[in-house]
Amino acid sequence: MRQRNGSACRSCSTPERRSSPAPETGSRIQWRWTTSRPTSRACASSWRTADEFGEFEENPDVLESGFALEYSVPYLQSQVRDVGLAAPFYRLIPLVELGLEKPLNHGGSPMTGTVDPGLIWAGQYLQLAAEAVIPVSHDSGHGPDWRVQLHFFIDDLLPNSLGRPIFGGQ
Repeated sequence: MRQRNGSACRSCSTPERRSSPAPETGSRIQWRWTTSRPTSRACASSWRTADEFGEFEENPDVLESGFALEYSVPYLQSQVRDVGLAAPFYRLIPLVELGLEKPLNHGGSPMTGTVDPGLIWAGQYLQLAAEAVIPVSHDSGHGPDWRVQLHFFIDDLLPNSLGRPIFGGQ
């Protein structure tokens, strides 16, 4: 569920992702490392750029890291053992995410980040997710917040039009 709010002067390199699926339990652990650096023409000459109000924004290189732990209750119910959960609970996926950022240069500030515990409900045609967003330090924010996402699976909703392959399919 993590989405990055980047500035116009940032471009992220391809993150290095590692995951460790455990098929016998339906759990998944995933972590990532990414570095972001200013790459636009406005940022090329200086690590400080003026915005439309004439104020300067510092654009340091940033080390981003993340960790996610998920447990698939649908996998538990279908592949390991049916524990007798009724609808809607048998489609839940509990998760905990940790996202951290550390400016690396140009007077970099302390590490910031959030811990995001939440639940995902995955149906056949849509997915609904809700997470608490808890700052890990005072520099990360002022108190908890929350995030909700709704995803529609267009290929399942419209299998004969938008759900078909664009190239090479029948």
